Amino acid sequence: MRNFRRCIWFSWPYRRRLFASVVCALIVAVLWSINLGAIFPVIKVLKTGKNLQQWVDEEIAHHQRAREAHAEKVAELNATLAGLDKAQPDPTEREKLRRGYSASLATSTDQQDYHAAWDYRYQWLRAKVIRHLPPDPFETFLWIMGGVLACVVLKGVFEFLHESMVGYVTNRSVFDLRNAFFRRVVRQDVRQLQAAGTTDLMARFAIDTEQAAAGLKVLYGRVVAEPLKATTCLIAACVISWQLTLLFVVIVPLALYVLTKVSKAMRKAAKRALERISAMSKILREAFDGVRVVKGFTRESHERRRFRAANREYFRKAMRLINLDAFANPAIEVLVVLAVSLALVTGVYLVLTGNTHIGVFRMCSQPLSFETLLQFYVFLAAIADPVRKLSSVYAKLQAAEAAGGRIFEVYDREPKVEANPNGARLTGVTKRIEFRHVCFAYNPTAEAPTLDNVSFAVRAGETIAVVGGNGCGKTTLLSLLPRFFDPDSGAVLIDGVNLRTAHLRSLRKLIGVVTQDTQLFDDTVFANIAYGRPGATREEVIEAAKKARAHAFIEKKEGGYDALLGVAGANFAGGERQKIALARAILRDPQILILDEFTSAVDAQSEVDIHATLKEFVRDRTTFLITHKLHTVPEIADRVVMMEAGRVLDVGTHAELHARCDAYRRLFESAQSWRHDAAPQPETKPAPGAVGGGTGPQIIPVAPPLEPGAKPVPPEKRDAA
Repeated sequence: MRNFRRCIWFSWPYRRRLFASVVCALIVAVLWSINLGAIFPVIKVLKTGKNLQQWVDEEIAHHQRAREAHAEKVAELNATLAGLDKAQPDPTEREKLRRGYSASLATSTDQQDYHAAWDYRYQWLRAKVIRHLPPDPFETFLWIMGGVLACVVLKGVFEFLHESMVGYVTNRSVFDLRNAFFRRVVRQDVRQLQAAGTTDLMARFAIDTEQAAAGLKVLYGRVVAEPLKATTCLIAACVISWQLTLLFVVIVPLALYVLTKVSKAMRKAAKRALERISAMSKILREAFDGVRVVKGFTRESHERRRFRAANREYFRKAMRLINLDAFANPAIEVLVVLAVSLALVTGVYLVLTGNTHIGVFRMCSQPLSFETLLQFYVFLAAIADPVRKLSSVYAKLQAAEAAGGRIFEVYDREPKVEANPNGARLTGVTKRIEFRHVCFAYNPTAEAPTLDNVSFAVRAGETIAVVGGNGCGKTTLLSLLPRFFDPDSGAVLIDGVNLRTAHLRSLRKLIGVVTQDTQLFDDTVFANIAYGRPGATREEVIEAAKKARAHAFIEKKEGGYDALLGVAGANFAGGERQKIALARAILRDPQILILDEFTSAVDAQSEVDIHATLKEFVRDRTTFLITHKLHTVPEIADRVVMMEAGRVLDVGTHAELHARCDAYRRLFESAQSWRHDAAPQPETKPAPGAVGGGTGPQIIPVAPPLEPGAKPVPPEKRDAA
């Protein structure tokens, strides 16, 4: 239960409230035993027809007479022992008699003390309680019932307080646990979070923490309250006969042994059930997130089979847990009933025979009456009920232990990308950014690394286009700049400072990132843009949106900048989402800008507008551009990095690479050819003055692709030419 104990430590700040809940539970237990103890006087009133004053007087008189008789016997035995030396000259016989008289003296002394104690108790009961009751038996019965009702009401009040405080401590503990868990997880680096998987993390945050909460509630609630009830009844039963009570308690070690064996199996079953829930959640997330693909390829039946298989596995694991829990309850109940039966059979024998011994074993000080035996049985049954209830908490505690193990498995992971709070703080890029012999692999056992000995340098304020085929390592390479990952070997440096040793937060404050897979939050447009710079004013947000060519469509939305984007920006089109993400990066005003296919979802006109904005925005900023739209490279980039299979093939201007790098030239010409083929066919317009009223078609040609190294000609100059 090591992991569950760590969950319990989150309750330490609320220990005072927890202690108060234990006090309330103790009061409930005492009141509960008092209510059960009311059975004895009720039976006395009903059986004898006497009032309680008469009954207690008779008991006091009985114990006083018995005490006096035993006192006389004690005096006689003391006198006999004192004169034994004179009465019996034989040493052997004298010693034998001495042992017999001493045993009788001890028994008589015990009996004298026993009756004296009960005399005192009855005297106190008459003085404090019974003298206030009416002499009429029926009125006495009504008073007893009224007292029981008052105790029940008072017990209910303290039960409410106990449950309320337990609920508060449990929920606050899990509140703190979730916050601490999220704080630890969000510190971990991107590689660790990607390995864990979003679905699995969500299951641990939602389902596993709830399991831990259920365990805490059971621990502070039933595990505290039920043993206290059992303890008060056990004390009351011991007052009647501790020997008979011992017959009942002797079964407890056997019950604990059974629970220990069952608990180990429960812990394993609970952990496997939680793992199957995570697997099932993963399938649900994939199916619903990719619903267009599922329906487009008519794979609904396949997804149903996947989910059914995962659901069946969870059903099997859950049933094993249920069966173990179901076995524990009757097993403990059988043991408890066996213990009660053993004690009851012994008690009935003593009542029917009037004996105080069974064989050589003394079971009670005085012969038991029927009323006393019945009261004793009630207390034993009251002990058995909490013990039976406690057997059902093992499943929840073991499930909480399994959940705690899954929580702290992720909680204890230390980020491999260290924050370096005492490292060099970066304030900007004044000289250059250098990638020096960088190697990186997502899978260390892979035959070929993702990045293989990558080296090149970028001057401050330069715009670099990183191009290459899919999977060549472009995105991975630029992910090393904000230290989403650290290279396996080699180094990335800014102005000569190795990023591994730099202050991480100051580094990331220099960087703005716009990715192809736009990450937006289910919040307002204003909040999503202002996410790039906390504390930004509305005017600054609007200005950034205007630069990203997003202001116009935002204003057209109902609510404008206060409109909600929906989950993952579902209320906006793909191009609109990318413009909002670009506005967020512009608002951040970064020294280093990373653009990863940021115009993949925008139309041609929007792309032209955004490029015009970027020409102004990238001035005096070091910009990295990943794009497959290579026609934009000559227009925006100062230099190009050509990558293939994780290696840098060449670095230079567009014209230089087009002239000397075959791979780049093929890539560029393929992109130009694709762009030409994808362009709309030329329209036909009637030529002015054409024969037949100007109905003849006039072909308006599409502009030819740019030559290598050429700059685009503005429309006004082209028209003038």
